[in-house]
Amino acid sequence: MAKESFRSTADRQVISRLVGIASIFVACNATTGGLFWPSSSLEDGVLDATWTAPTTNTDGKPLTDLVAYRVYYSATNPPCPSGPFLTVASSTARPTPNQKVSVRLTGLTPGQLYYVAISVVNSRGALSACSIPARARARRS
Repeated sequence: MAKESFRSTADRQVISRLVGIASIFVACNATTGGLFWPSSSLEDGVLDATWTAPTTNTDGKPLTDLVAYRVYYSATNPPCPSGPFLTVASSTARPTPNQKVSVRLTGLTPGQLYYVAISVVNSRGALSACSIPARARARRS
């Protein structure tokens, strides 16, 4: 899949990256202290990742061909592009502003620190660059 160009921005509570196809804002469930996926026996850990669906391409035109997201995760940074990933189908090709997307990563080691990054796939099969990784500890399911 072809990679497309991107530029990045960040703010205090949400990690964001303008990826070739559109904006992706990656966040995790917060607990006391900010960004944290809570922790705890082998293979029963989970992480919940949430991001804001992109609405525009990097050229500023409306996004009309979103197909899926790749959610990369790994105990090493960066998780993308070589780490394992989960493909999450988009519910629409044209997301609305502030539309949230969530996924639960399972089969992780509780207490282990994981890095998570998102990329976007469009209808032409183009894969965007990855978002800036978020990090958190897996918690018991």
